[in-house]
Amino acid sequence: MAIALFAKRGIANTTIAQIAAAADVTGAMVHYWFDTREKLQDAIVDERIAPLMRGVWTAEPEQDDVAGLVRGLVLRMLDATERAPWLPSLWLREIVQEGGLLKERMLKRIPLEQAVAFRRNVARAQARGGLNPDVSPDLLFISMLALVMLPQAVAGTWQRVNPEVAVDRAGLERHVLGLVMAGLAVPPKARSSRKRP
Repeated sequence: MAIALFAKRGIANTTIAQIAAAADVTGAMVHYWFDTREKLQDAIVDERIAPLMRGVWTAEPEQDDVAGLVRGLVLRMLDATERAPWLPSLWLREIVQEGGLLKERMLKRIPLEQAVAFRRNVARAQARGGLNPDVSPDLLFISMLALVMLPQAVAGTWQRVNPEVAVDRAGLERHVLGLVMAGLAVPPKARSSRKRP
């Protein structure tokens, strides 16, 4: 219950009494399980968010198949947000935003080895001429994450502006993969310039 409230209202704007009421328990019960708000935040990161993020990096395809690697990461990001619909709002509100109360906790749990390997694989594919040279290997993963998270986090607001907009899994998957995979493709100009002697 706490995590859904945090995603909707923000951690700083959610009281223990609100958490207790949503869970249909007493405030004393919440304090019994979590002595402090910090311990509750640690539990949310350790037990809910970090496992989802680890799942995004598992089952990587063949290292030389960067397009497959990217496709797999996007699909696993979408799987994570499908299992945890609260994640996009919480991610933008409490991890991405400056002053977010989960930012420092998540920074300690970034899988640096996988992120570095991903960057290296993208750069190698570009050096071989297999990926668009204008794509930044350092920004690609962050861009993919933003393409998955932002539409879901703002879906309610965007639907108020344009009621015909529907952000569903199938449509978002087509959209994100369409943008990312087309963006990774080597532009015709770059292909023709490589062929010259």
